[in-house]
Amino acid sequence: MRDGSRSEIRDSKRTKEYINMLSSVADSEYGNPTRCPCGGSIIHEVRGKDDYDTLPGKRFFTCKNYEADGFRYRQPWVIGVEEQIERLTKRLEEVEVEVVINWVSEVNNHIQRLEAEVDNLRAGL
Repeated sequence: MRDGSRSEIRDSKRTKEYINMLSSVADSEYGNPTRCPCGGSIIHEVRGKDDYDTLPGKRFFTCKNYEADGFRYRQPWVIGVEEQIERLTKRLEEVEVEVVINWVSEVNNHIQRLEAEVDNLRAGL
């Protein structure tokens, strides 16, 4: 094998690894991040302008080791919170359905027991 083709293969592998890592980071940005893929912790960053004394500025979930290389998180706070609310709302709806199904089943069992008790009382009269 020639040195040129080895170099091309090596570069191709690095490019594939880079693309895979970028897609992994992009796929994992959902909700409120707790850890960055690089292993860094997430900080709550507020970027504001000094000429405003009342507005807090834009908020971000940011990796403490943030660099604009695509491998570290810097997600707008609003997007993360909206996604978290959507996920929690969906989970709440699922739990509500489970609770209602269980509650209806329990009420039906209770009604059947009461009907059986009424039948026994009528038979005793």
